[in-house]
Amino acid sequence: MPAYTSAAQSTEAFGDIPEIIPIYLIHRPSNDIPYATLEEELIGNFVKYSVKDGKEINLMRRDSEAGQKCCAFQHWVYQKTDGNLLVTDMQGVGMKLTDVGIATCKKGYKGFKGNCGTSFIDQFKALHQCNVYCEMLGLKSLQPKAKKPASAPKPKPQSSTPPKKKTFGPVVKGKS
Repeated sequence: MPAYTSAAQSTEAFGDIPEIIPIYLIHRPSNDIPYATLEEELIGNFVKYSVKDGKEINLMRRDSEAGQKCCAFQHWVYQKTDGNLLVTDMQGVGMKLTDVGIATCKKGYKGFKGNCGTSFIDQFKALHQCNVYCEMLGLKSLQPKAKKPASAPKPKPQSSTPPKKKTFGPVVKGKS
């Protein structure tokens, strides 16, 4: 059996993929506000899988399949952009997400400025815990590796021959 899996096998193992639903801009020339956005109506329990400010604790993020996949997607984007970009504010119903945000590093990323604070990137890096989907995607842990404790110096190995007797003072030759 080969040590690798094909893309089709990985997709099957990964299962359903979260989808960011499109938002449509419509023009309403006869209205006082001529432009509006529309999106698909999401029916069901609306859940925030991640938030812009990172202060909200959400068990659905780690306990649900959708939450874990959103977290893995955030990790993937973070890793692919060398820590410069992070998808935030992931929320929706089941695997259908809406109104996501983007956080960028202080200077932006490839000319793009996000709509979320840069502190969220630092917080994500510090708090993210990889899950099974991060592992399936081959993502590297964001947590620093634990340093090995400094070991005490190793004792010198003792030889099997007895140590020579040291004599102090003048040595008289010829006497036994």
